[in-house]
Amino acid sequence: MHIFPPDMDIAYAYERFAEWLSVQGYRPHTQRRYCDAVAEFCAYQSESASSAAAVGELTAQHVRGFIAHLYKRGNAKRTIVTKLSALRTFFHFCQERRWCNGNPARAVSLPKLDKPLPSVLQQAQVAQALERIDRSTPWGWCLAALVELLYSSGMRISEALSLECDSIDPVALTVRVVGKGGKERVVLLGKQAFEAIEQYKRCRAALGPAAGERALFLSPRGKPLRPAQAWRAIRKLLEGISDAPRRSPHIFRHSFATHLLDRGADLQAVSMLLGHSSLRSTQVYTHVSIERLRQAYAQAHPRATSPDKD
Repeated sequence: MHIFPPDMDIAYAYERFAEWLSVQGYRPHTQRRYCDAVAEFCAYQSESASSAAAVGELTAQHVRGFIAHLYKRGNAKRTIVTKLSALRTFFHFCQERRWCNGNPARAVSLPKLDKPLPSVLQQAQVAQALERIDRSTPWGWCLAALVELLYSSGMRISEALSLECDSIDPVALTVRVVGKGGKERVVLLGKQAFEAIEQYKRCRAALGPAAGERALFLSPRGKPLRPAQAWRAIRKLLEGISDAPRRSPHIFRHSFATHLLDRGADLQAVSMLLGHSSLRSTQVYTHVSIERLRQAYAQAHPRATSPDKD
């Protein structure tokens, strides 16, 4: 038995949904994407032969029809996933207000996304990037220390930028970091990374930090370095070195894991160093290593390719 208004207008529900997103504190970008997706769904319903004017009349079949419509229009899988997620949130909102008896979008499976292999740098490219950094300035030493740390430890940029001046154990060459989900782990550092950080710390004060500022990595203006600033600096650093589509700080984490596996490191150990909760997350790097081996084999082995035909 339905206990919700059976004739709740879709357009009215959409207007209330847009207001609710703002009140709930969704980011402006997310609000726009979700509102656009629901508006597109409403427009599709008004033009469809099986249209439903009320929220309570909508079924999973209506949602599937919309998804098929998106495919026909050439929407990418990732775009469709976003729009279906928006509809799930919309119907959840309506269900809470008893405007519909269930969430029809939940009955529609999300398209499976093709997961591309992570971009990695060759060891020579890492060395080239480090050699390119101008160490004649305190900021140059800061950037060099950050890159050495990211590649040596496999830290996420958020973890690296959360470090304070005394976070690193100089004897054990370790540091405790808090990763995703608040999980704490011990990260190992190489001697070259530690030495670069110590060299940077000797000139850190020249960046002009405020009294009592404990953040290890600072911007050229002496403020705690923000992820966006690190992203821009590393993207610029890697110009002409790597043609990876995303030259972000994370590329050093990917390279850290891949190079360890290339040299025979145990998968479980690499997973622990990365702070992964499952080996599945780490196994993607084994695919990267295998692909790199395949490329090297194809280039070097005399019988790796078919003979040329006259």
